[in-house]
Amino acid sequence: MQSEPTKISRRLKLIQATLGFFAQLFFALPYARRVTGLEKLKPAQRYLFVSNHVSLLDTILLGALLWRSGNYPILVLGAKTAWCDSWVRTTLSKPIGFLLERGKLNPNRMRELEIYAREIGRFNLVVFPEGTRGNGVDVAECQPGIFHVAQTARAPIVPIFIENMQFVSTKTGPLHPISGLRKVEVHFGEPIFPDDYLHLSRDEFTEFVRRKIMSSRTKAAAAPVLATDALAVRE
Repeated sequence: MQSEPTKISRRLKLIQATLGFFAQLFFALPYARRVTGLEKLKPAQRYLFVSNHVSLLDTILLGALLWRSGNYPILVLGAKTAWCDSWVRTTLSKPIGFLLERGKLNPNRMRELEIYAREIGRFNLVVFPEGTRGNGVDVAECQPGIFHVAQTARAPIVPIFIENMQFVSTKTGPLHPISGLRKVEVHFGEPIFPDDYLHLSRDEFTEFVRRKIMSSRTKAAAAPVLATDALAVRE
């Protein structure tokens, strides 16, 4: 029998709430033009969020929106090489990150992913399943790690498409703090429950996730624009 997960400390909750507040104030509000689907999330539910990935700022943006909707604390699966190359990134990643050594042969990788997935009892999990930063338009093939995380977590999966982040920041390009204002759109798809994906094979599942992320943008484009969308808030 598995033991009950350790409760999250008030200090960590306070730190994440503070980070979320400032991320909302200084990043989401000035850069997010439209957010769709956020109102469908239930704060009491733990989710596995899967999103396309363009910039490290994706994490800050999602942190702001999930704080605003009450879906925190979060635990983001990331790469040590990306988040530990400066003291600023290291400081920001400590309260929210579960960092792995990517690109290295690691016989314990499966164990690490299972440990991360079991944190669903305490955190909302955030994964960028492409495994690297893309162009902001297409969603690349998802890496098999997301399959193992989902099979262990057995939580509702919420696909997310972050649109136009490439106009603010990319993996190799400079930051565009002025021209990127009010450019980004974030589209949350419908939650996908375990009964709808646990039966899929690894290859079927990774393609299923890729298509769901892409369809989040497609469905949002076909939906009417509401006044509340532009403010990125959950009423």
